[in-house]
Amino acid sequence: MILQKKRPVVLAMMIMVFAFILSSGCLIEETPGDNPYGEGEIVNGYEGASDPEDVLEGNGFDKEYQDIYSFPYTVSLKRTGILEFENNYSLKVLDVDKENERVTISFRKNGYEYASGTMLVGSAYNIKDTNDLNVIYTIYVDGILDNSFVVNLTYTVEPGIILEADPYEGKARETDLRINEDTIERIYRWDYESTEFTVEYEYNIEAYDSYSERSRNREYTHFVNDPYDDELISMIASQLSELAEEGGYSRDDIPYIAMTFVQSLPYVSDSASAGYDEYPRFPFETLYHGGGDCEDSSILLASLLYDMGYGVALIELPGHMAVGVKGSSDLQGSYYEYSGVRYYYLETTNSGWDVGVIPDEYAGLEATVVPVFEGYPELMPEFSGKGQSIGQVTYVDLEIEVVNVGSGDAEDVVIYATLETTTDGMVWDDMETDTNIDLAVDEALTYTVYDLHVPAGEKYRVGIWAWGQNADPAYVYSDWTTA
Repeated sequence: MILQKKRPVVLAMMIMVFAFILSSGCLIEETPGDNPYGEGEIVNGYEGASDPEDVLEGNGFDKEYQDIYSFPYTVSLKRTGILEFENNYSLKVLDVDKENERVTISFRKNGYEYASGTMLVGSAYNIKDTNDLNVIYTIYVDGILDNSFVVNLTYTVEPGIILEADPYEGKARETDLRINEDTIERIYRWDYESTEFTVEYEYNIEAYDSYSERSRNREYTHFVNDPYDDELISMIASQLSELAEEGGYSRDDIPYIAMTFVQSLPYVSDSASAGYDEYPRFPFETLYHGGGDCEDSSILLASLLYDMGYGVALIELPGHMAVGVKGSSDLQGSYYEYSGVRYYYLETTNSGWDVGVIPDEYAGLEATVVPVFEGYPELMPEFSGKGQSIGQVTYVDLEIEVVNVGSGDAEDVVIYATLETTTDGMVWDDMETDTNIDLAVDEALTYTVYDLHVPAGEKYRVGIWAWGQNADPAYVYSDWTTA
């Protein structure tokens, strides 16, 4: 299936709610604050500071303690991006207004908004706690990048952030997350044309924990086609189709509705949520977290579109990832061609990007197009071993593990262990499994080899092969050593 040009549809505003339950639980959406504000005006929770140094005065902490906290950090946040602080404080970028050089930010405690307001480029602000007493951090708005979706902030965490404040007793606000004993619940809201869509999902925490144990050392397409996500992705794709039909939209609108759904998710960096700079997530994890970085949202959108039957590819750019969708010849916009197929660019990390529109910072850069096809197995062998010299012979014992890190089951897996000579294709000794075994995705096979031998004084290295009837050979080897 290819992406068609969408037909314009004029509809009255409506809200459609659809719930998908994996276990048990409940959830509510976070909404911006109601307080009116204008440029330069004091807003509940923060106030303009004429000098960033002023925030250190009158807070009751000695200078040495202040120096531990009062160190400036810089960060770039996209619209919907979240910055976490100590003691469960955080902020979320609600809007970035490049034309008027200002941003709208939500200030939070325990995931609940207690204030929001507009901050001007070139201005510094003291952010106070939920009691409006202690300054907990300061924010300086450095500037907005040319693409108008990213704001640069300099922030300083203040000692007052560790003080316990009374529970926020202002207006009760809905949040997009509720944590239960065994599950979490999320509500996702997004707009497509004149319609607001709403879906609700509940996730099992134990299931999420099992994902954290899975290897990240696999091709990106395996994340897209992960079989353990199939049921969830198919459910969401089916729901989006039903919601589109209920809203009076055509089938051609469904991929655009899916695109705006993924674009609406907050940008969350890997280092902030996983502790690693590069940590690709399976679709289940991205939905569980309620957001992700460019590779996470691209994997999620590609998975949804592929399940719907569209031809998709991952577009890998320097420091960035997007989605390509197979489009008809009358579709407008930028595309990448691969084996005669046009894959039109889809940006996934922010709302407002249409099909075929590439952000300025990525336009003209060399891209790698990775089409997504049916899942397939990928074997990853690892080994450890030790050698022992007895007389004129060194005996080597090996512990070998082969894991299927692909997206399809591996059939009739064979392991072949060798002690290689320095002559290509020659070995001192070898051993091959005599029983072929099938491996499901993420399933591991352990094989122990004893007494492979090599003459004393000869150079050798360990070489391990693994292959299957439907799996390409995988090969790992050790450094050269002397027996």
